[in-house]
Amino acid sequence: MARRDPRRLSRRQFDLLGTQVAGAVVAVLLGIPIIGFLISPLFRREEAVWRKVGDIAEVPEAQPTKFEVSFPQQAWTAVEIKAAVYVVKRNGNYKVFSNVCSHMECPVRWQEALSQFLCPCHGGLYNIDGVNVGGPPPKPLPQFVHRIDGTTLYVQNRFTESI
Repeated sequence: MARRDPRRLSRRQFDLLGTQVAGAVVAVLLGIPIIGFLISPLFRREEAVWRKVGDIAEVPEAQPTKFEVSFPQQAWTAVEIKAAVYVVKRNGNYKVFSNVCSHMECPVRWQEALSQFLCPCHGGLYNIDGVNVGGPPPKPLPQFVHRIDGTTLYVQNRFTESI
């Protein structure tokens, strides 16, 4: 009976090793695009887009005024998303708030009777300066980056802080 060399692989061991190597290669080749897809938002910069809101000469002092503006949904599509913004003039300074609640992103609206912004989803309340004063919202209302040219207001598709 011939002695078997312990350094030689049997046919079964060779097939098992080959299957494992082939599986590892396939897993790596499939995993690279998946990992790239998952981490790509960390490296993608959204292009800053300025949009005209309108003439703010008639915005009354301490009275939130609602305007609508459209932003592109994605950089590569022509689809636009309409967004409501509230412009508040206080002592000659302007703040431009999103109407999106910082709790569950429901649309807030100014309630004249309460003198506060109200989120109808869970009863979140914000004062005229956008500060959360009641309910579950964890943060103030998001403020748009904005600029004023004469009496025309422009907003950017970014906020002064992250939501």
